[in-house]
Amino acid sequence: MADWAMHHYLLLANQQRHRALADVAVRRRQLLLDSGRVFMLLGAVILMHMLTTTGGGASSGCTRGAEPCVALLLWLLGAALAMLSLVAGRFPVLAAAIAEELGDHLLGGL
Repeated sequence: MADWAMHHYLLLANQQRHRALADVAVRRRQLLLDSGRVFMLLGAVILMHMLTTTGGGASSGCTRGAEPCVALLLWLLGAALAMLSLVAGRFPVLAAAIAEELGDHLLGGL
């Protein structure tokens, strides 16, 4: 009887641990996907701002030359993060490291 109870208790504890690990993996995947969406949107907003504003003003000169590069780099970073979120289960250490850094530094701990 005690053997069965111990086996049942260990089985329940193992299931709870696996459920908790799965929740963490889903949270990391969601953080990577959300971060990717934000960076892609920022790149698109910068590009649309550059295309819709008229010439002259404060955004002319050498700043104009850097805006498309910044927009492209932000969009590419977002696309890379979105793609990484799709395969985060295959590279859990890499996904965890990137998700933690995004949460700590880029997103301000949100």
